[in-house]
Amino acid sequence: MTESAVPDEAPDVEPDMTVDNRGRGCASGIARVQRALADLPDGAVLVVQSTDRRAKQEYPKLAEQTAHELLAIERERGRFLRTEYATYLEIHGE
Repeated sequence: MTESAVPDEAPDVEPDMTVDNRGRGCASGIARVQRALADLPDGAVLVVQSTDRRAKQEYPKLAEQTAHELLAIERERGRFLRTEYATYLEIHGE
């Protein structure tokens, strides 16, 4: 999935879990995401909050390399003029 093909509006679903990786790089936060993915049942929705601009590249790659479905990546201006991302993943068994 190309970056431009990723929906940029949150799906109309209630997330089952949120991982707050704001202030961390994608690489250091990915271990927290992988633990959350392992703990969630099939069909659950995980939201990953981050401030790392690589979220728009890294989370689509994660979805492509796994059975999980990338639902959307929202982008908004947060405090202190930093950009925040909310990535929505639907969990599917591998």
